[in-house]
Amino acid sequence: MPEEKQVKVEQVAAKKQEIVIKKRGPIKKLFKSFVDVKKWMSYDEVVTNTKTTIGLFRRLISYSKPEAIRHETYEEAVARLGMTEAQLLNRKKAFLYSALVYGAFALVLFIYLIYLLVNAYFFAAFFDLILACLLFLTAYLEHFWYMQMQKKKLGCGFQDWLNFILPRGK
Repeated sequence: MPEEKQVKVEQVAAKKQEIVIKKRGPIKKLFKSFVDVKKWMSYDEVVTNTKTTIGLFRRLISYSKPEAIRHETYEEAVARLGMTEAQLLNRKKAFLYSALVYGAFALVLFIYLIYLLVNAYFFAAFFDLILACLLFLTAYLEHFWYMQMQKKKLGCGFQDWLNFILPRGK
């Protein structure tokens, strides 16, 4: 019998506690709707961005073995990619036109850089210089690929590209 009374007392206490919690429910909801710090500071986004940043940092400082470099001829690469002569010609034209477009935009930005420097807009000139350098670099890269396709030779270097651009009379 005493055990039954103790069980009943515990059940009654649990019900009283449940009633008290239910009575606080609307007040708690009202208070929480006005004072929801997690939503104010966008807690979920902060956690997600922190995890992303940590993952990027770990990838940045971790060492991974570089991929094996292929040493193949132009013909082997064409056969591996399964490209036809028409596709190669289209790709070569696309590389040349892309290089010309990037080079033209870079030249316009370089002229604008001179304008910014003359008018003493040094901060804007700094960012313009960065953008112009990136465009020149992309133009070089596209033209370098065009040169390799034109020569039908892979593994060329900067000196080969210079000789392609500025041929010396022999």
